[in-house]
Amino acid sequence: MISTSSALSVLKEKKVFFFDLDGTMYLGDKLFEGVLDVINILKEKPDKKFFFFSNNSSKSTQDYLKKLHRLNLDVSVDNIILSQHPTIHYLHNEGYKDIFLMGTTSLKKEFEAEGFHLTEEDPEILVLAFDQELTYERLVKAAYHLQDGIPYIATHLDNRCPTERGYIPDAGGFAALLEKTTGRMPRVFGKPNKEMLLFKLEELNISPQNAVMFGDRLYTDIKMGLTAGITTCCVLSGETSLDMIQKSENKPDFIIKGVWILKDILK
Repeated sequence: MISTSSALSVLKEKKVFFFDLDGTMYLGDKLFEGVLDVINILKEKPDKKFFFFSNNSSKSTQDYLKKLHRLNLDVSVDNIILSQHPTIHYLHNEGYKDIFLMGTTSLKKEFEAEGFHLTEEDPEILVLAFDQELTYERLVKAAYHLQDGIPYIATHLDNRCPTERGYIPDAGGFAALLEKTTGRMPRVFGKPNKEMLLFKLEELNISPQNAVMFGDRLYTDIKMGLTAGITTCCVLSGETSLDMIQKSENKPDFIIKGVWILKDILK
């Protein structure tokens, strides 16, 4: 059942607002109506912080920033948290240098800027991202490396990505294909891992009880919020339907049609 305005009034007290992007703030290149008003209201409140989350690692951080600016969202890099961020953090900590990155040209540039050497011939580790430039030849190389036993991680494992026309295969689909071939699945760093948002709350010295997560996917956005102990709000503007919520074990605290309803709540 969709949550009522009176029930949602508790969100006014939250100090940190986490928003998924694809399917929550926009679809494709179309910002949902009212989203701009919500962000502007939050920006006017000095006691509120907001961050955009995305598992979609087909774009670099700078590409995301450019897209948000094109959509007239006046935000900075500090407002963006992507699945490649904890992945890169792990690679640095573990001392990996030579990487087979299954990712787009945009993402490869970000990894190279971080000091990694990208190679497909003798890598130390295989990193699976949302590779929208994937070829069969590179899939074959990845399968061979996995059968050789090299370490294997992924930025995220979303099954599908929403677009204005419909869904397209995401990194989870690529991982499933490789599992059928090699019997291996990767260690995952993006949503639904709770650390993807808890590190930010720790940095801000704000407790999980004072935060809320808005997202359209039960198995990533909502599961992450529930695991982290923050309030969860599932939007029906993307992948999830009421029927899916009823059947899921990841039950959100609130259900809304879209982020735009926050405009009246926050005022």
